[in-house]
Amino acid sequence: MANIVFVDPPISLAKRYGKLAGAANTMPSLGLLSLAAMARLNGFNSYIVEASSLGLDYQTTIDEIFKHSPDYAGITATTLSIHNAAILARMIKERDDTVRTIIGGAHLTAIPEETMNLFPQFDIGVIGEGEETIVELLQANENDGDLMEIKGLIIKNGNNLHITERRPFIKDLNKLPFPAWDLLPDFPKVYQPPAFRFKRLPAASIVVSRGCPMKCIFCDRSVFGDKCRWFSAKYVVDMMKILHQKYGVREILIEDDTFVMFKTRLIAICQELMKEDLGLSWSCLARVDMVDPDILDLMKRAGCWQIGYGIESGVQRILDFIKKKIKLEQIETVLKWTKEAGIKTKGYFMIGHPTETTQTIEVTINFAKRVALDDFSIFKFTPFPGSEIYKVANQYGKFDDDWGKMNLLETVFIPNGLTREELENYSKLAWQRFYLRPIIILSYMKRILQNPVNLGRIFRGFLAFLKEIFKKE
Repeated sequence: MANIVFVDPPISLAKRYGKLAGAANTMPSLGLLSLAAMARLNGFNSYIVEASSLGLDYQTTIDEIFKHSPDYAGITATTLSIHNAAILARMIKERDDTVRTIIGGAHLTAIPEETMNLFPQFDIGVIGEGEETIVELLQANENDGDLMEIKGLIIKNGNNLHITERRPFIKDLNKLPFPAWDLLPDFPKVYQPPAFRFKRLPAASIVVSRGCPMKCIFCDRSVFGDKCRWFSAKYVVDMMKILHQKYGVREILIEDDTFVMFKTRLIAICQELMKEDLGLSWSCLARVDMVDPDILDLMKRAGCWQIGYGIESGVQRILDFIKKKIKLEQIETVLKWTKEAGIKTKGYFMIGHPTETTQTIEVTINFAKRVALDDFSIFKFTPFPGSEIYKVANQYGKFDDDWGKMNLLETVFIPNGLTREELENYSKLAWQRFYLRPIIILSYMKRILQNPVNLGRIFRGFLAFLKEIFKKE
């Protein structure tokens, strides 16, 4: 059978996280783990090279790829890493031009023709969910089939591009195999979560739903769509059991925004975790309009220790403009409920929204300080390809459509009436005002005392944080 190597291309932590690289997330790509498992299930020899997470340079990555005598290289890319993926594809072709280079991921799905025209070193693009598409693509290539009949592809046809019919979303996610963690050497110990998002190590990330029905203008939903689909409670708990029993994982980071949306399944997951008594701690993301005190209490008893809420702004007018569909009163109430349940709270904010002013930024910073938050992150508003705001961003300010800058930390969008300097100064000020308070400093000291094994990682993260907020431009 043919060999396929799935690759997350080289991209430095400095480019991904800027001065916060010391607190960076180096967890493996969940998409590649699923694709590799699916290809292997269907008889193909699958391998994974995690160049980004492991900090590999291009030449080392190429050497790792060719250790497996590849017939295909399946490369994933975000908007930030698409140029890196193209460099890698070119180097693969220079080494052996018979290797078929397949590009997939959020960026390609959002703007397939523009991406393929710009980067001729990609032979084929996979649009949308890739598990079924990659299997059919490999089977067709191995059996001289017609790629034009396969849904979900963008294909070169001479000097032209052809996009095949869009593949329907996978209805029954339970039929997918568990991620291929065994293809990652030294998993999980060489992969690290963000410095402030774990209690114990080793840790692993999982995604247990796909799709989102919300309409936030800054989100790209092109890969998984507008309808939420779930892995069953049994599938989720079985996956967590494998991570714990086979790989020694002690902490799970649940990464999907819609984890708490389907209450019946959420209750079943929590009840099963309590029944299994695995001793796992876990964290998740949630919307403030999807939890209540009873659910939060159950989550706490099942091992949840932190919930990250997408808050975005402390100004109702801006929340309405970005179609967040939440109220400030909801945010305050739910954060209070979460703390009362014994779960730590983290708030994710953005600065530089369309229609933002210095006054609204001040209000947001003060709001973050006033509500019941233990942790805080603030990013730059970024109009990603595929989002509603992407094509109209210039109507609301100055937009630098440079894909290589879209890491949520660089300033690529400046709203009308604001300057780059104001946004960058307020960003640092927000971090300072939130974290350099006695109550927050004491809470971190308590965290370290409760689990001193994490001292080194938290200390490195704290140093990275200080360098960022006090750096001089």
